[in-house]
Amino acid sequence: MNPVESSLRCVVVEDQLMFLQLLVAMLAAQPRLEVVATADSVALGRLACINHRPDVLILDLALPDGRGTLVVEALRAVSPSSRVIILSGEASSFVCPRELRDMVPAVVDKTRAYEALSQELAALLQRPGAEWPEPELARPLTPRENEILTLIGRGLSNREIAAKLHLSQRTVETHRKNIAAKVGASGPELIRLAALRHGGLPLV
Repeated sequence: MNPVESSLRCVVVEDQLMFLQLLVAMLAAQPRLEVVATADSVALGRLACINHRPDVLILDLALPDGRGTLVVEALRAVSPSSRVIILSGEASSFVCPRELRDMVPAVVDKTRAYEALSQELAALLQRPGAEWPEPELARPLTPRENEILTLIGRGLSNREIAAKLHLSQRTVETHRKNIAAKVGASGPELIRLAALRHGGLPLV
């Protein structure tokens, strides 16, 4: 499996080039994050969010062409389940607009961005699956399907799952097709869903 398939996709919007480069370098060290785009303005940030619909947006609040909250509004329109970490020199006084609060788990002071951002990203990556949107299932997953989804989320291939559960590879493939039909996702999207749920927490 390509490790990128199970990564959280991240967009970074920051207008200070050196700080942006430091952020991207730090994020590259996170094993389950992939920076898919960067931007240095509200306009480009909005475009990046619309094009990529990232799982995580890391956003400078003060941008040359407007407030960073405008980028969050654009992301909310296309991907309301995304999470946003705001960077600001006025973090202590910033009040998040009510309609955006569900998307913004953290506002980080830029003077201590490295440490605080690392902590917030770790919290996002460890967040229980119940806090991410749940697919509506016509039929619940069986215990065996939940078990296989868990292993998909941990990055195991069909062959590795079969060996671990003492099943034939064909049986695992059949279960995987059934899971895909129930959750409405297959291939890389199924892998990403399982990984986002941190090892396939039960969907029932």
